[in-house]
Parts: sequence; C-alpha cells; structure tokens
Amino acid sequence: MSAAPAVPLSARAVRRWLRTRQVRQAREQWSSDGLYTVGLAVVFLLVTIGAAVRGYLLHADETGPATTGAVLAVALGSVAVLLAAAAVAGPLGAGAAALSWLATSPMRRAEMLRPRFVAVLGAGLVGGLPMAVLAARPVIVAPALALGVATAAAAVLVQTSVRDPARVLRMSAAVCGVAAVAVGLLGVAPAVTLPAVPVAVIAVLIAGVLAFLAARQLDAVRTATLRAAASSVLAVTGGVAAADPGLLSRVSEDHRWQRHRLRGRFRLPAGPSAIPAHDVITLLRMPSRALLIAAVAPVPALIDVAPAIRAMLWLACGLFAVAQVTGNVRYDADRSGLGRLLGRTDGALLRLRAVVPVGVAVIWGAASVAVVVWHMGGEPAWGAALGAATGPALAAGALRSGRRSLVRHDYPLIVTPQGVVPSGPLLWVAQAFDVALIGTIPALAGIAADDFGGVAVAIQAVLSVATLTAFLSASATHRARGRLGRSTRAAVTRAVTVIWRL
Repeated sequence: MSAAPAVPLSARAVRRWLRTRQVRQAREQWSSDGLYTVGLAVVFLLVTIGAAVRGYLLHADETGPATTGAVLAVALGSVAVLLAAAAVAGPLGAGAAALSWLATSPMRRAEMLRPRFVAVLGAGLVGGLPMAVLAARPVIVAPALALGVATAAAAVLVQTSVRDPARVLRMSAAVCGVAAVAVGLLGVAPAVTLPAVPVAVIAVLIAGVLAFLAARQLDAVRTATLRAAASSVLAVTGGVAAADPGLLSRVSEDHRWQRHRLRGRFRLPAGPSAIPAHDVITLLRMPSRALLIAAVAPVPALIDVAPAIRAMLWLACGLFAVAQVTGNVRYDADRSGLGRLLGRTDGALLRLRAVVPVGVAVIWGAASVAVVVWHMGGEPAWGAALGAATGPALAAGALRSGRRSLVRHDYPLIVTPQGVVPSGPLLWVAQAFDVALIGTIPALAGIAADDFGGVAVAIQAVLSVATLTAFLSASATHRARGRLGRSTRAAVTRAVTVIWRL
C-alpha cells in the first residue's frame, strides 16, 4: 500500500492549533469565579469609558480651531508615549516558548506574526483615543485614531529596518517629548481652522499606507530583535509583578546596559576625579536621559494648577530629573565591594558620586525656576538664582532615593478612617521627598507665594548646602544608623496604627 500524500500545513491552521491549545490551557488555569470577576471588571470599565466619551462628545466645544498649539503638543506627547511603549515591547515581541518554534518554523514569518501585527495596530488605535479626549475637539477623533495607528505601523517599520530598533524608538520618543514641551510652552503652532473631513481622510490614508508597508516587511523581522523585545517585556513585568519600582529600575538598568553597544573610547583621568568622570561618561552614553532632563524642566510652568500644587510638582520633577544621573549611586549601594576595590570608603565614594548630580541639579533648578517665574510674570534672573541655590538639596534627595532599599511589604499596615494604607511603600516614597523637602523650603515658599528676592536666595543657598553636607555626613555611618532607623520606623508605624485604631 502506498503512503498517503502529506498535506502541507498552512499558517492559518498552525495559528488555529495554537489558539486551541492556549484556550484549553486557560480553561484549566482559570476558574469560573475568576472569569466572572475579570468579565465583570471589563464590563464596568467599558461602561465607565463609554459614559465619559459620550459626555465628552455631547458637551465638548465643536467650534474651536482644529490646529492649535495645545492640540499639537498633546499629539506629540501621545506619540512620544506610544514610541516609548513600542521601545519596551518591541513592538513585535515573542516569549521564549514562542521563539523556540518561530525561529525554526519553515513557514513564512509574516504569516505567523500577522496576529501580533494586528494587535499592535489595535494598541495604536486605542493609544490614539487619549489624543482626541485631551485635545477637547470632537473633530480630532478620526485624525487622532489614525495618528495612533500610523505611529504603531511606523514603530513596526523601524523594527524591521533597523539593527537596534529600541534605541531608535527611545530617541524618537525623547525628541517628540521635547518637541511637545516646546510647543506647549511657546505656542508656536498657528491657530488656523482646517476642514475636518479632508484632514481625517488624509490621516487615514497615511495610516493605511504605513500599515501596508509594515505588513509587507514582516518577513524582515530579525530573531534578535524579537528576543530583545521579549527580554525587555519580561524585565518590566517582573518589576511590576513585584510591586517594587526600585526593583523595576534596577532590572531595567541592567537590561539596558546588556543591550547597549559601547561606541568610542573615553580616557578616564587618574585619581579621585575618575569617579565623577565615570558619571559624565555614563550620561554621555545615554543622550536620551539628557533630553528627558531638559524636557522635564518646563513642566511645572506648563501645567495650570494652584501655586502650592505647582511648588510640589516642581519638587517632584526636580527629583525625577536629577535621579536620571544617580544610577551609579544605586549600583554602589547594591554592591558594597566596589568601594573597597577602588580603595574608597562608602562615605568618600558617595561624596565623589555627588559631584555630577549636584551640577545637574544646579543647572536644572536654575532653568526650571526661571521658566516658572517667567510664566508667573516675575523676573527670570531671580528665579534662576533661586533655582540654582536649590541644586545641592535636590541632589541630596536624589542621592537618597538612589540608595534606598527595596520596598518592604512586610511592614505593618496603617489603619485610617478612609481605609488601610501599607506603610512599606509609603516609607519607600518618603525616603526621597523628606530630605529634598526640608532643603528646599524657601524655594517652595517662593514658588507658592510668588515672592522671589535676594534674601530668599541667600537663605536657600545656606540651607541647601547644609542639607547636602548633613546627608553626606550621615551616610558615612549609614549601616549603624540604618539599623537604628529601621527599628525607629517600625516603632513609629506601630504607634500610628494604634492611634488610628483608637
């Protein structure tokens, strides 16, 4: 008897077989109660979003201009967020199990990646919806959705065409973020009225062309980029699952340096100046962080809030900006043996590591407070002087945030009339704001009260230098003080819990 002829498998049949196995595995893992809970949560989420969108479409002003500085700033900011998410997710990524058969499959890679490509376009479509909502113009809905799809398709084109797509996407996201801040601050876009229908048609056509070109290039996706995207997603999900931002930042930092290609040679000087030079080289090898530091500077002036809230927003932005150059401080705190190899004590190494954060904080503080004062109608020169005086205090807060440990989820809960508050994450967040808040009280009071002068600058300079000096001196004996601090925090937490229960 002759053997039956082999029937060639199609990609559609393979995908159907994989979906069947995934559904069967999901049914074994999920119970009926879990499915009911997830389904009910999705229904409530859709109802809430639908009600908000319906109210927005009914009550929004339809007579405004279709192209303004605010709309352009929102569009650029949304594109920056989508590109940053694409840099993390690939955008086309596959897990280790999927890569094991995807890399060796005899079928066309485009046919196997088509469902993922459709999912990426769907994510871009959903990501374009906040553009229309934030722009507060119903006529922007169709162009905004098309812009989201076009951004997702462009990210896929970058992944299929560039050897290191994550780096290109991160740089593009940083450029779009800086452009969004500049447009929102300067308002350079002309306030002209554009016809809604032609603009929507052109936007949809551009998105369709980009999606078509990206679909044609799916066969060119390299296995290395899929593997890099999978490891990046695994690093992010690991930090999120642990509910620890510190762990997430550590894993992301290590993952980024593993994929980073060192180009160029920098010659380190001899002696103690090699430590600050190392921090400068680290910043030069990551120009996206320098762009991020510059983009955060005018944010407190752009957001229209109360003066007191603007002052706290400025403090949060300052800590975030200076924290971009404290990665080596966190590395030293996690690996205490490095200081011994360099022949430095922990205190001496921390003092040398503080040089670059202080310089960045002085420059950032001067620029940010000057923009805030100019936005409030004051004299930018006094604002720049006051902001520069806050540099050492901001650097002390950022250094403290870089040296803090992981979130302690085993700390007791604080019972309040509004509910239960976990003390571990609360204390973890407070370890960054406490030192910076104490050291920048004159600047915060000046921003909140719109009062800037020479006396405030002098007081701020003295207090800021004293805060940094006290922090560096206390960190020299941080081990003994750390044990005392942990016992003190635990006692205070228990006392607060008892008081609230009473």
